[in-house]
Amino acid sequence: MPHSNWTLFSTHGLVLFHIALRGDSTMREIAEELGITERRVAQIIKDLGDAAMLVTVRNGRRNNYVVNVEAHFRAPPVRDVRIADFLSLASTKVAVA
Repeated sequence: MPHSNWTLFSTHGLVLFHIALRGDSTMREIAEELGITERRVAQIIKDLGDAAMLVTVRNGRRNNYVVNVEAHFRAPPVRDVRIADFLSLASTKVAVA
């Protein structure tokens, strides 16, 4: 059987999920974990912030990222699903507020 190179989640979804698990990660750590560039991570974090799905909190010289669990997904089939509901189903490691 041929190996395909696709994933179920987009890079935006993967970054959001990574941050939900480890909000104190740096952009470099996120990029290394997901196999994408830091520049791509920065753009995704900006996109997620613009969509009110993510909040950036300045902590000294570092940024920490917090998922807005009250936000909803944007795609029509899951538009009514809150991020908190998805995260609670997807992982027992995620603490939702």
